[in-house]
Formats: sequence, C-alpha cells, structure tokens
Amino acid sequence: MIDGPETKTDLRDAFDAFSVMAERVQSAYDSLRQTAAHLDRELARANARLQTQVDELENLSGSLAAVLRAIPCGVVVASKDGELLMANPAAERLLDRSAADLVGRPASSIEDARGNPILALPEGTGETGERLVRTANGSRILDGCVVPVSDAAGHELGLVEVLNDRSEVKALEEEVRRLDRLAELGRVAAIIAHEIRNPLSGIRGFAGMLKRRLEQESGDGAALRWAERICEGADRADQIIDSVLFLARPRPLNKGSVAVSRFLTDTFEAVAQGCRELCREVDVRVHVEPADVALDADAVRLGQALANLIQNALESLGGRGRLELSAREVDDRIELRVRDSGPGVPAEAAARLFEPFFSTKSDGAGLGLALVQRIVELHDGEIRLEPGLGAGAGFVLSFPRSDVRVEATAR
Repeated sequence: MIDGPETKTDLRDAFDAFSVMAERVQSAYDSLRQTAAHLDRELARANARLQTQVDELENLSGSLAAVLRAIPCGVVVASKDGELLMANPAAERLLDRSAADLVGRPASSIEDARGNPILALPEGTGETGERLVRTANGSRILDGCVVPVSDAAGHELGLVEVLNDRSEVKALEEEVRRLDRLAELGRVAAIIAHEIRNPLSGIRGFAGMLKRRLEQESGDGAALRWAERICEGADRADQIIDSVLFLARPRPLNKGSVAVSRFLTDTFEAVAQGCRELCREVDVRVHVEPADVALDADAVRLGQALANLIQNALESLGGRGRLELSAREVDDRIELRVRDSGPGVPAEAAARLFEPFFSTKSDGAGLGLALVQRIVELHDGEIRLEPGLGAGAGFVLSFPRSDVRVEATAR
C-alpha cells in the first residue's frame, strides 16, 4: 500500500521527472528523425549526382572506345613497367597480332618477323621516328610518339604509344619521284631521238650494205662477222632508244581479248626460240585457273612485258631449274605470275628494281623492268615482286578482270 503524503510526493516527483525525460527523448527522437530525413535527402541528391557522373563517365568511356576503334592510328597503353594493358583494332592490324595476344605481355617482347622490337615502349617519350617493320603479311613503315599518362597530382600512371602507318605516304612520295624522273626522261628522250637516231639509221644502213657486199663478193669471213656485229649493235641501240621513248611517251594501246592460257604458252615459246641453251634443262610449268580466263589487253605490248620477265627468269636459272607461269582470278582481278627457282633478287636491289637505268646485270641497260612496269600500268594494272618464298624470284602482274571468256586453245 501507498500511504502518507511523503510517499505521494515522491511518486509525483518521479512521474514528473519521467515525463520530462520522456519529452526530452521524444524531442531528441524527433530531431534525430528530422536529421535522418535530411541526410536521406542529401544522400539521395549525392547518389543522383554520383549516378549522373557515372553515366557521363560511361558515355565518355563509350565515346572514347568508339573513337579508338574508328581511328586509323594504332594506340597501345602500357603500365609504368611496360606491360601492355590495351590495344585498339588499328594497333592489332599494324602489329599483326590480336589484342588477346598483346595484353599482359611486356612491350619489349613484341617483335617483327626479323626479331626486331616494334614498339618504342617503355623506353623514353616523344617522337619515335620511322622504322621498317616486317610481318607475315608484308612490310610497313611505322612512326609515332610515346606520351606519359599522369593523374591529377602529376604521378605517372603509364604510357601511351601512337602508331602511324606511313607506308602509303612513302609509296606515294616514291611514285611522285618516279613520275618526275619519267618527265625528265621524256625531255632527254626527245633529244636522244633527234640527235642519235638519224645518224644511227645511217650507220645501220651502210653496215647492211657492207654486209651484203661482203656476202656477194668476198670470202673474208672475219669482215662479214664484223659487219653483222655492227648491224646487231645498231639494232640493239635502236631498241634501247625505242624503249626510252616508250617509257617517256607511251603510244596508245591496241586492246583486244587475249586468251591467257595460250598467251602464256606462246610468249614462252617465242622467248625460247632465241635462247635454246637457257631452256635445255628448265622444267616449265603453265597453269591457268580457270582455263577460259581472258584479258582485255594489247597482246603485243603485254607480250613484250611478259617476254622480258621470262627472259630474266631463264637467265637467272642459267639453263637449269624450274619456271612457273600461272594465272588466276582473285576477286575482281586477274593475276599473272612468273616465278623461277633461281638465286632470287638481292634484298638491297628489291626497292630499286623498277627504276629506269637500274640493273643488277653487268651488261644491262636497266630499262627492262621499268618498261614492264610502264606497260602494266597502261593496262590499269600493278606489278610487284613477291616477298621471299625461299629460293627464286616471283613477279605478280595484276589486272582488272574481264568478263570475256574464251576457249583455252584460242589465240
């Protein structure tokens, strides 16, 4: 039982104290709830801002990835230690490797077909300079630069190397130089034709008269041979002048349908007539696929070009070996191929093979392959030396495909 005024007073005081404490707790709870609500609103706004930034970064990342996929320059990213972290599609093409084969490897371990490093990473920064890179798919001339990647505080995070393929530019520059040389050759050729051909014709004519006189009236065999050599030398000089003039100022082509199979066979037989000794132990193989393929070409001029290549091949074989003459359709082109099993073309001479007056022969005029290239180009074609495939040399002549078909035995 609760008795007495003191006990009641104590209870009231206790209830009053409890009420005060309850009000304080309620007030603190209300304040905490308001604070929590405010923090929730601030956190929601912060999350919204953060999500916006994440979305922007994802969009930017996607845009950068799209740019890296689209640009023709190769881009490779490496860590400070030179470990490759990323390579764009252009870099895969230029390095002739997939991204999976590149990522995770040291940059210094990426080498070309000759064992030379391709990348400048991780040595130094700045311009890398031009370098020749040989891969299984051919040679390329690359240049570029290496740029460091740093964070906001300036701490280096890695390196980026940008690769540019300069092969086409170099080829165009060389083509411009070649055309300039041909233009100059045209001016020289006009002088040669005027100043040399007329007296040369006189020499040839008088030598021919002397040869006939000696044949009719003299038994001097030595003098007759000398007269024959004068005629041969004059004819050879006239051929050189004619080749120079054609290089500089080619005459229009007389095009028609040319059955490739018979064309290859006839051209070889025509060349062989003049050099039987060079063909004595040569295994000649002719293959055309399909057999009815034809070219829209000047048979005389194209035959002159093909005969030159066949003559060179036979001379390189020295009378023994294998000669392959073939043709095939490749997409919208027709490729003719002349390949021999001889010693091949010296690497130092390959880049200059088609220059006028350049020859690897001690007695060569250096006009043969230049003339071949000129004739091929007049047919809207291209000629190239095949990359080394073991012993021998191979030339590929590529022409636009003709829709005309002929019988394989047609001329």
